[in-house]
Amino acid sequence: MNTTFMEAISITISSMTIVILTLAVISLVLSSFKFIFKEKPKAEAKPVSNTVVVDDNDEEERLVACLAASAMAGDGKLNPNLYIKRVTRIK
Repeated sequence: MNTTFMEAISITISSMTIVILTLAVISLVLSSFKFIFKEKPKAEAKPVSNTVVVDDNDEEERLVACLAASAMAGDGKLNPNLYIKRVTRIK
């Protein structure tokens, strides 16, 4: 079967059009996922109002205060990026 140059160009253009339209449809479907499966708005984070008073001489109390502050700041959720930089005494 012999094809002419114009038939080859016509086949090429139609094939490219089909591929581009298919990719556009896939793109629309994927972009619609963020609207279909959007997350529910989270409740506003409430500021931590609890304070922990620590005696500077007792290392065990400082450790307990750090753990308590970490639990209050994390609001009961596991957060590996939460670090306590320092513990200061509040009078």
